[in-house]
Amino acid sequence: MKRIACLLLAVLMIAVCFTGCRKKEETAVLEVPDINYEVPEWYRDAKFGIFIHYGVYSVPAYGDEWYGHWMYIPDSATYGDDDIYTYHKETYGGAEKTGYKDFIPDFIKGITAWEKDGEAEKWAELFEKAGAKYVVPVGIHHDSYALYNSDIQKTYNSVAGAGIDYIGELKDSVTKRGMKFGVSNHFAENDWFFDETNGKGTDLENPDYAELYGTGGEKTKEHVEKWYGISMEIINKYQPDLIYYDFDLENDAFNRYEDANRYLMLQNYYDAAKQWNGCDGVVCNYKHSAFTQDIAVLDKEREALGTINPIAWQTDTSVGAKSWGYITNEEYRSGEEFITALIDIVSKNGNLLLNVGPKADGTIHDETQKILETIGAWLSTYGDAIYATRPWTVYGEGETENSGDSYQYTGKDIRFTKSKDSKHLYISALGKPEKNKIFVTALNKKRWDADKIENISLINGSKRTAIDWKQTDSALEISLPDGISGACAVDVTFCDGGKIPELLLPASDVIQTGGDTEFLLDFSKEENRFIAEISGEGAGNVKVYSDSEDKALCDIDAAEVKPGEKRFVTLDIPAADGAHRISFKASDGLTVDRFKFCKTVSADKRIEAETFDISRGNVRAEACSDGGENLGYVSEGDCVCFAGVDFGKGKTKLSVRLAGSGQSCNIRLDSPDGEVLCKVGGTDTGGWDKYQTFDYDIPKTAGVHSLYITYDNEWSDLNISWLDFL
Repeated sequence: MKRIACLLLAVLMIAVCFTGCRKKEETAVLEVPDINYEVPEWYRDAKFGIFIHYGVYSVPAYGDEWYGHWMYIPDSATYGDDDIYTYHKETYGGAEKTGYKDFIPDFIKGITAWEKDGEAEKWAELFEKAGAKYVVPVGIHHDSYALYNSDIQKTYNSVAGAGIDYIGELKDSVTKRGMKFGVSNHFAENDWFFDETNGKGTDLENPDYAELYGTGGEKTKEHVEKWYGISMEIINKYQPDLIYYDFDLENDAFNRYEDANRYLMLQNYYDAAKQWNGCDGVVCNYKHSAFTQDIAVLDKEREALGTINPIAWQTDTSVGAKSWGYITNEEYRSGEEFITALIDIVSKNGNLLLNVGPKADGTIHDETQKILETIGAWLSTYGDAIYATRPWTVYGEGETENSGDSYQYTGKDIRFTKSKDSKHLYISALGKPEKNKIFVTALNKKRWDADKIENISLINGSKRTAIDWKQTDSALEISLPDGISGACAVDVTFCDGGKIPELLLPASDVIQTGGDTEFLLDFSKEENRFIAEISGEGAGNVKVYSDSEDKALCDIDAAEVKPGEKRFVTLDIPAADGAHRISFKASDGLTVDRFKFCKTVSADKRIEAETFDISRGNVRAEACSDGGENLGYVSEGDCVCFAGVDFGKGKTKLSVRLAGSGQSCNIRLDSPDGEVLCKVGGTDTGGWDKYQTFDYDIPKTAGVHSLYITYDNEWSDLNISWLDFL
């Protein structure tokens, strides 16, 4: 039900956004400017932050923080499947009697108590105890009630209402404890958050409240300019180390006006930060395609990436499974779950931003405090494996694949991190190891040289306890002392202060380079294709060598690569066997970000969609209601690639097994923007899990090609199970 509710919510959001975009504006979308940016070291070291959703929605405290949206819409359900409309009718007499604005007086009482009782100090003390290194309160949510001294929301802000600068006071309490401080701005969605179509006969129709309730579904120039003004006053008044933007910022309306657009905001933020005393770099978190990873930091809401990302990124999730703001009917998760989430995310070069929702009176629920204290206790013991670390060659191994916002792991799930000087390898088990032993199969005798190990020690704060270990043909076995009851971490050091030995990697794995140019790979005779993702700027080539620069496997001629762009290149290679050292030498300005060696598959046989070689974006394999697995979790710009498909003397037809509610995707040759063989989908099959087979004619296609499935819809529930070429 959660997925269905989430999909319905996304459909509603996009439908409203599209409604707002139909009105033609006088100015076309602007060209993306060049912005120089590097993720600051403090953020890469911090790893763990606290998100705070506190606002007017904390007063009704039911369903979720979108209470003000759903209370006006009959027959609606929240992410957690609660019926806020009916609850509001039964509890408050419906929106005709009690509008969202009518909760503001009680919120003013609550935030007044928050200040009087010194909750800012109590919060900061709790967050510090939890091990957080940065704190990000919501400064203005979709409901447009500002929790700071706003010159734009003149009536609806906490200073005008209660004489309290919530953001300013919280910043003081947080920063004096050495934590970084950010502000989250969700105003971009205010134009449609209060649905005037469903608000007939309510206060949404009253123009006296237009400052609060917005423009009713259109991203007008006035709306964009107001968002821009709010963004800049937050930046200039509070000098945040981080700003966070929620959904909708990717809408083209926010890149349409020269004097008010998302890129101008970003450049002004970075320029302003250079003038702030003591500033050591700032971060802008974004979602979807609002920016690119070369100029801002990608945020994934309630989900994590499946592998190492070469650039720092972030997951944000909440202590509650249902809401971001405080609700009385919340389903709380455990602190242990978030510990494993943190370990997994950090191993993939990410940060965890964990949300809490205080009550209307500013106090934090006992269960939330327990969760944070549990995380803090673990970090005080094993934090060296988390803070100021970097991802290793691989992120880990194990039997559990995280799907979305679930972090349930076992002691067989292992994650790696390393110290910045590469002299410490940290190995973390994500659950209680069986028989007090960690078995790391990736570090067996064939793949890794354990003779250089000096010590393996259990981490206990700044202390180390040496423990026994041995390496076998199948694994590195690490013996733990009695008393380990959950996730734990060990520190591996090497002789004479040496660096971590190189790992022999399967050539058939997708390998993130992390800027490295040499890799020791194990070939199996079957790999006869090479695929690489290249970024940078300009045109040129990348030479791929095997064992020495006298032996080139292939020479990649890269077409023009634009700033922020990533381009796939596929080539035939001679088959290899055994261990070989592969190296890259790229033209100035180009970088190989990730690569893989793979085998050609025949188009005479069914191609299972989940057997793709490499992907981009959110799309990934998931359990299929039709049997086996399918491609799902799709959003705009995603694609998967089958690096080598042999069409023989020619194929002219394609059958696809798919499910969805009408979205479509393209089947392309040789690149994500290459020739379109056909567009598939576009038919409602009855839902994302109701599969049908569709037949298409395609241009006659012969020989070996890379095959791409690309997704162009802003959002999609289109799932693909398999493809047959005839």
